[in-house]
Amino acid sequence: MQELPNMQEMLKTALTQASQECGTLLGQELEIREASCREISKDDHLKGMEDASFVIGISSLEDYQGVFYLLFSFRDAIALSGTLLGVPPARIMEKKKLAIIEPDDEDAFSEIANQFVGSLNTVFKRSLPKKAHLKQLPPKKFIPQQDPIDASEPVADGDYYHVQAQITLAGKELELLDILVPLHLAKLFDLRERSKEVSQETSIETDPDASIQEQANPVASDPGTVLILDDNVRERQQFQDILNASGVRPVGAALDGDLKKLLSHKGLKAVLVGLTTTNDQELSVCLKITANLKGMSVPIIMCAREWTRTTVLKALKYGAGDIMLTPFSADELTAKLHKLVNTA
Repeated sequence: MQELPNMQEMLKTALTQASQECGTLLGQELEIREASCREISKDDHLKGMEDASFVIGISSLEDYQGVFYLLFSFRDAIALSGTLLGVPPARIMEKKKLAIIEPDDEDAFSEIANQFVGSLNTVFKRSLPKKAHLKQLPPKKFIPQQDPIDASEPVADGDYYHVQAQITLAGKELELLDILVPLHLAKLFDLRERSKEVSQETSIETDPDASIQEQANPVASDPGTVLILDDNVRERQQFQDILNASGVRPVGAALDGDLKKLLSHKGLKAVLVGLTTTNDQELSVCLKITANLKGMSVPIIMCAREWTRTTVLKALKYGAGDIMLTPFSADELTAKLHKLVNTA
């Protein structure tokens, strides 16, 4: 097999970040580490498949165009989604044994997959010398010896760079995650010819003082507007003070403000929503925001003093990009905004 050291290192970093961020979402220690890598054809991979899987396509855009895939076994999807939903361990074991996938499991797994792909996107954007952006496609079920196979199902025809990664949840090993990257795309990801050029250009054109300021103030390098929706005037002012200090233009309003007008602000980067409780009525404001954004790629951060796994899942299902516990520090908020704005 041709060595692809840059691709392998980038995936290793991405898996580490995905472990940390998905573990935070699940409220459990999660580890996903590379176990092996090789070249393989679609036919050979399918011949070795025995268990039903969720196939998650990831569309790579910008300068690295193509589609690659994550394959999670049904049993792992049940374990991960059950953990997020707070299902008792005995029931999770029963569902794994019988391969029972319910609608709530699919919704929960979709949110976990979305977080996973978001982590990959962050690392790929940071690591690759050219423009990159990853977009998750809807998960699909595939059952070997039952579902049809054609040129595009369950994955596209061709040869792949195949990585298997061991998933460990709360100290217990689950099954292997399969990552299938078309060989031509993996080789493209591995290229780093432009890295030195970019590095040299940066060293010539960048003001060291400006670089230090950007590291201390990550959002300031990409100024824009952040809409703050909160009925608590004092809390709203605190959010505005933090954003002002980070170089972003905050716009504050109550939760019942004119969303159509508020969301039309030029350079809108994100929406920050402060909630008193996380009941259905207050969480539904996220649905209204999403509807009024009309497809715009603007992340929504929902903030409240208490969250449960159920309310986190609802917030994500309603369109939230992330959630935060209040109170939080200025550094926490600016870091969260920086991450979401750069991956939107």
